[in-house]
Amino acid sequence: MLRGLLFTLLAVPAFGQSFNDYDLNPHDYFGATLSDPMSVLLKRLGDPNKALNEANGKPLVERLLKELNIPVESQVLVFTKTSLQRRVVSPESPRALYFNEDVYLGWMPNGRIEIASMDPELGGIFYFQRPLDKPERAIFHREESCLGCHAGSATNFLPGLLARSVFPDQNGRSLKSVKTFERIGHQVPFDERWGGWLVSGELGAASHMGNALASIDDGKPVLHEAKRADEFFQPDLHLRPDSDVLAMLLHDHQISMHHWMMEAHYRVRQGLFDAKVDDTSRTSLEAIESEDRDDLNRCVDRLMRYLLFADEAAMGLEAWKDGGDYRKVFVADRKTTADGRSLKDLRMREHLFEYRCSYMIYSKVFAALPLSLREEIYHRLHQILTHGGDGFNHLGKDEREGILGILTETLPEAAAYWSRNA
Repeated sequence: MLRGLLFTLLAVPAFGQSFNDYDLNPHDYFGATLSDPMSVLLKRLGDPNKALNEANGKPLVERLLKELNIPVESQVLVFTKTSLQRRVVSPESPRALYFNEDVYLGWMPNGRIEIASMDPELGGIFYFQRPLDKPERAIFHREESCLGCHAGSATNFLPGLLARSVFPDQNGRSLKSVKTFERIGHQVPFDERWGGWLVSGELGAASHMGNALASIDDGKPVLHEAKRADEFFQPDLHLRPDSDVLAMLLHDHQISMHHWMMEAHYRVRQGLFDAKVDDTSRTSLEAIESEDRDDLNRCVDRLMRYLLFADEAAMGLEAWKDGGDYRKVFVADRKTTADGRSLKDLRMREHLFEYRCSYMIYSKVFAALPLSLREEIYHRLHQILTHGGDGFNHLGKDEREGILGILTETLPEAAAYWSRNA
């Protein structure tokens, strides 16, 4: 459903267990009480059909963005026919995506609203607006058919987020997908990103696949010269005229950050359930069966590398320049130290952030991870940030000390754990 919203990109090895049984205990994806933002909103509204009485299109989208606390400045645009609503998507009428750290909303002119809302315990919960010619139906319903793609191999069979980079023809049809990576993330080289997407902003010397159409030459897809994003579509059809590069970069980062947190969550929950032990501390993980624990360790290894940007694609020495509106929104809620440092401090050259530890460590999804897993992450973080470690040589001593200082001042649970285990 949100197939254009969420790429498919990491060359991730298949671990011993995948989660096509996510609907069973102890996960109960379809039966558990939901706490994702969209489910909470629908419950709060009482009768959404009456409460959400704005006209279809921009008015309803604006209302939902406000209710879900999603900044309109986060807008990114994709013009490929890679969603269930492919008939109404084209380079002239791209699908707009809006997001915060908990929920993603997709909409296109003359189309329906799609929502991927992150439940801290279960992962992606998918909602679809009713057909525009069926006003008698519930205005939003949980759409299980989305899981055909959103709980497939790209997400290791967990309900999750994905998106695509493709070679798009002049009508927005995909001539070929970029298959080097199966799920988008900050590790994907820029020359393989954003095929079929519109990108605004100055990107230094880096090249990417955005803003370009393709054709077949000698049996192979070839991209033509890129245009400006605003040469493709009529800006007045959307809420904004841009698809800012900073929003694109953060969208990419969050998709795999959400995945690695949720996969580790499912693995720990399953392991503790099978071992019949309670989640009381980091030592609880020792009760998990050895084979499952090996799989879990590999998953946590990947989570740690992603959290600390170990494999981030190089941005080059020349600064990338975003349009400014989204930057202001993104940093507005930054958690700062006494001297003003934050994990949201942007660099936008060489690498995205000044301090390479994901701001998603403050997210509701991270806070809901099993205690044993959070403590394992804090344990590994302290080791890496105080002593360095194989695979983390990209972090110099000053940056490691900076990250540790920021987390000590802004993440009380981590600081308390480190104090107890000093």
